[in-house]
Amino acid sequence: MNIDVEEVLRARSEPPLDHHIVTNLNRYAQYDPSRVNLLTVMIKSLLLGIFFTINIIIMIINTRMIYFRINVYFLALCVFHSLEFISTVLFNNSQVDDDSFILEDSDMYIVIILSLFEYSSMQYFFPVIHSSYITFILGLIIAFGGQYIRWLAMYTAQESFNHYIQRKESHRQVLVTRGIYSIVRHPSYGGFFWWFVGLQLMLGNYIVLMGGMIKLWSFFKQRIQFEEVYLIKFYKLNYINYKDRVIRSGIPFV
Repeated sequence: MNIDVEEVLRARSEPPLDHHIVTNLNRYAQYDPSRVNLLTVMIKSLLLGIFFTINIIIMIINTRMIYFRINVYFLALCVFHSLEFISTVLFNNSQVDDDSFILEDSDMYIVIILSLFEYSSMQYFFPVIHSSYITFILGLIIAFGGQYIRWLAMYTAQESFNHYIQRKESHRQVLVTRGIYSIVRHPSYGGFFWWFVGLQLMLGNYIVLMGGMIKLWSFFKQRIQFEEVYLIKFYKLNYINYKDRVIRSGIPFV
């Protein structure tokens, strides 16, 4: 019997790869470069980094609360959009594209402009009433909690998470019912909802807060109803039972 000595030595010197390593290698091998414009990714990353750094510097050299709240608000925005891209790269590599930052939503910029307008107006006309440390701390806690819940949803769902509603069944997607999904059915939506609420409460923007809550509630209500039509189509009785078992959607009264 002929024995390949080099093959034997190679087998002894190279231990089998860990299951998790193999899984990660397979996941990253699904990356589709045709979906990603690297120049766009670089520009968006650079701008987020510059904006983040500028706000940190302003917070250090100017500690007045009127500017501090705005700096924290912009830092939260930078962290949110950066995490959206990073989480997609890490947990659902096949679906990453240069818009995974979610920076191309025009409604988002309208909300930012309205938030800054209301904040500056309230500071000018009602500075004493508007400067509440309690609402600032409470809003910061709620925003952080919402951000964490959204990140946890993406981490738990892995390849089953997508920024876009899936209308075609895919072998990469499974019905996720563990972890945070055993508590609410749509934790990523709930996380975003409370993240928004926390940021506006932190700024003391009660007009944008109420208007945004109504707008987001209506949007997510319609989105959840639309998405669950396809989830029932894909997973049939499994999703119906899951929906009956986990009655909370993640959005209040939806």
